[in-house]
Amino acid sequence: MTRTNGPRRAAAALLIAAATLVASQATGRAGDAPTVQEIYNKPGPHPVATAVRTDPCQESIAGMVAHIAVHLFGNAADPTCTQAFPYGLQSPIGVNTYYPADIAELPSAPLLVFTPGINANPGMYDALAKRFAEQGFVVVIPYDFFNSLAYVPALGVAVAVLANRDPNSPLFGRIDLGRTVFGGHSAGGQAALQAATVFPAAAPSIDPALRVAGVLAIEPGPLALGAAITVPTLFLTGYNDFVVPDFAWVRWWQYDLMAAAPAWIANARGVTHFSPVDGIEHYRSAGAAIAWLRHLALGDAEAASWFTGPNWRLPADQTYFSVHRNARAHALN
Repeated sequence: MTRTNGPRRAAAALLIAAATLVASQATGRAGDAPTVQEIYNKPGPHPVATAVRTDPCQESIAGMVAHIAVHLFGNAADPTCTQAFPYGLQSPIGVNTYYPADIAELPSAPLLVFTPGINANPGMYDALAKRFAEQGFVVVIPYDFFNSLAYVPALGVAVAVLANRDPNSPLFGRIDLGRTVFGGHSAGGQAALQAATVFPAAAPSIDPALRVAGVLAIEPGPLALGAAITVPTLFLTGYNDFVVPDFAWVRWWQYDLMAAAPAWIANARGVTHFSPVDGIEHYRSAGAAIAWLRHLALGDAEAASWFTGPNWRLPADQTYFSVHRNARAHALN
């Protein structure tokens, strides 16, 4: 009996091990820790209030062109658009606002000024803005169709400051301007970086409470210089992005020249230039963006663990082909 069962047990063990290996290879996740995407890219604790209304982009000629373009680049979800010209007949210049519907019950909410990409409709970022607002942020999306220079996020700041001062606004006295973050995608990321070079010094003359906490630069355009930025900055790039390649200016004269402030750069596998306007579940760096915002403006220690400390967690996340931080970021506890 012993001699017969021994080989059978060994064979069974080999079969179990082989099955486990196959399952592991099939999922790519067996035994791995949860990714930042799995932890943070989910509905937040706050319902969202907004007056923004979106429709399928293909209802206009400009929208149909955008619809075809993003699908050609691999997006799975159909983009959504507002009626801002040329996607509709409303003004091409404006600011869309999203905020926690329960903001009256909160002591205050940090501000995220998020600028779209060049020629992009602000409605294409509707799902992303709502996901940020669910985390407890007031999100303003300023736009002027070109969305490429610092005056566009400046428009968003102006609208937020006025709303914070307006007794008739639901945001009256509820925005913590001392926790303002500039963010943006593509040309909008470039504009956010530009704003981060101007606003830290100019902020007191705009509002005594205004302070720039940092930047979220998603696949930013080239017209910004890292050496001029003095606030913490996260650059999110895409391995499949051929419009803003990770190896080009994002490193050469943006991330690599950031000597005056902490900086991080993360290059996500499977992410193209148009992934940020895909369905929220398809943008693989949405979780990292949320964790960054929670760390930067909400003081979330768990979120901070992905970016700070000797054992920071982002480099171990298999979502990313490469992750780096500069000396100032490395020195943070």
